[in-house]
Amino acid sequence: MDILQKQLLKDEKILWKGQPEADILFSGSDLFLVPFSLFWGGFAIFWESSVLIIKDKSGQGAPVFFALFGIPFVLMGLYFIFGRFFYKKRKKQKTYYAVTDKRVLIVTSLFNENIQAAYINTLPCINKSVQSNGIGTVKFGNTSFMVGMYENTGLDFFASFYGKDVPTFYDIKDAEKVYQIVNDLRNK
Repeated sequence: MDILQKQLLKDEKILWKGQPEADILFSGSDLFLVPFSLFWGGFAIFWESSVLIIKDKSGQGAPVFFALFGIPFVLMGLYFIFGRFFYKKRKKQKTYYAVTDKRVLIVTSLFNENIQAAYINTLPCINKSVQSNGIGTVKFGNTSFMVGMYENTGLDFFASFYGKDVPTFYDIKDAEKVYQIVNDLRNK
């Protein structure tokens, strides 16, 4: 968590810090994304195998262009089905959250160091979603429907086409506690 320390402003103190639960891989959007990914990947694999296997009466297969055309769709299908979960787990392992007396901080060091920070006195709202086991998500603002559909799915890059994401602590153990700390700071 030293990665958080170097992001602090002068005289700023950490009141809470944590990481997302890396083993939580499914989100609410997966009710749609899992069947869709199976359909997409299944069709792409069917297409590619048909192009590679089926021959006409003269023993000729499909043109090479058709075989090459299907490869990106198969790769995307495999990422939708499996790859996004590996990416999501790795990203969670490299993500650190902090609530300070001045800001909320998110530091992700997956490919390079990415810092997202918001001053507590500028947060428009706080939304929380907490499961019965206490693990939940605290969102510091509102997002559009399309951004919300892709967030925390491993397909987050699609959300960038629909607007900015807001600082969000995904799948944290102390969701209720974090919510209370930030609310208390906002009410000062």
